[in-house]
Amino acid sequence: MKSTFSTLFCLEGLFLDRVEPAGKSIYLHVRSSRTVAICPHCAASSSRVHRRSRRLLKHMVCDDRIVYLRLTVRNFKCPSCGYIYREKISGIDRRQTTEHFRRKVVMKVRDRSFRAVAKEHKISSSFLVQSARDLNKQVGILWPRESFVLGIDGHSFSGRDFMITVTDLTHHKLLTILPDNKQVTLKRFLANIPKETAKLITGACIDMDQEYRAAIEQRLKGVPITIDKFHVVQLCNQHLHDVRRIHTSRQFPLPKKLLERNKEDLDKKEKESLRLIFRRYPSIQELWRLKEFVRSMYRIKSPDKAEERYQTLLDGLEGDPRPRWQSMHGTFTRWQPYILNYFESRVTNAYTEGVHTRLKLLKRISYGFKNKVNYIAKMSIAFLPLTIIIQHLNSAPGLT
Repeated sequence: MKSTFSTLFCLEGLFLDRVEPAGKSIYLHVRSSRTVAICPHCAASSSRVHRRSRRLLKHMVCDDRIVYLRLTVRNFKCPSCGYIYREKISGIDRRQTTEHFRRKVVMKVRDRSFRAVAKEHKISSSFLVQSARDLNKQVGILWPRESFVLGIDGHSFSGRDFMITVTDLTHHKLLTILPDNKQVTLKRFLANIPKETAKLITGACIDMDQEYRAAIEQRLKGVPITIDKFHVVQLCNQHLHDVRRIHTSRQFPLPKKLLERNKEDLDKKEKESLRLIFRRYPSIQELWRLKEFVRSMYRIKSPDKAEERYQTLLDGLEGDPRPRWQSMHGTFTRWQPYILNYFESRVTNAYTEGVHTRLKLLKRISYGFKNKVNYIAKMSIAFLPLTIIIQHLNSAPGLT
């Protein structure tokens, strides 16, 4: 029976003397299974117990009840040098929680709020926050050991307060989250990339942000930059929606999602609705056709043919004197080599956008964040592999 309880409560290396249920808690009276201990000074073994003491440790949660260990700890006296020392027990140190407890708690923080996990385990939220921050600091950035493409994109922390997400697009891993989207912060990050790692970067994928581009060209010289194709299409959609907002009204609303939908995904009813919109507003039809032209360009496999199609786009924009079209012509001209790099590398920031979707979900689960350091620690742990978390938990000094 005791062996069954030991397996159930994960008491490896401990003897279970008795189980003491008490309300919403369970107390397990345990002691070490060893009869001798090794002296840390002279390495002599000793079975002479100098004194015994009791410790109370949080160990786990079982059926909404906190399981505590009432651990009997022995101090041994070395027969050779006379040194008095405390026995070492696997998974237990000076902290008031066991290794098993810390592992389970931090794993739950990956996809739940600090407050919810703290309430379940009857610990303070500050304990979890500090644990997450210390673990994140200890693990650091897990740089890949093979060639990879760097993904850089911004996401909202709160309103217009943006942060930069940095990912490994080749191996689909979150590398880090920078505390703001300032160019100096990105430059500092890129400058601190280890030299051996910087040699493995084969490209970088960004949106049409001038500061991102300048930082990469300055700190990672020679690394080809690709503009994410979804942001290029998004640029066309943005101009389309600007015109839509001008013309839409209660009498004749212009649905945003209908104009965003891909041409091949439209049904007969939607096509008829678009036909009526285009008949009434030719400017919207022109911008919608531009968006579909750009989308069709990205389906071209040959870089040479794609460049020809892109030049056709530029010629068409240049020939239109209207300010909006001239503005788009200037944008597409400035970013031409970086947009065309896609047809060589075929890399996109789709994984980074997926990371942003999960970040929004985790932020919603956690009811938002006020402290950026806590936010970065929480999100970084959420994307860490479990094997890495377990590997670093034992030596994390903040898990006290």
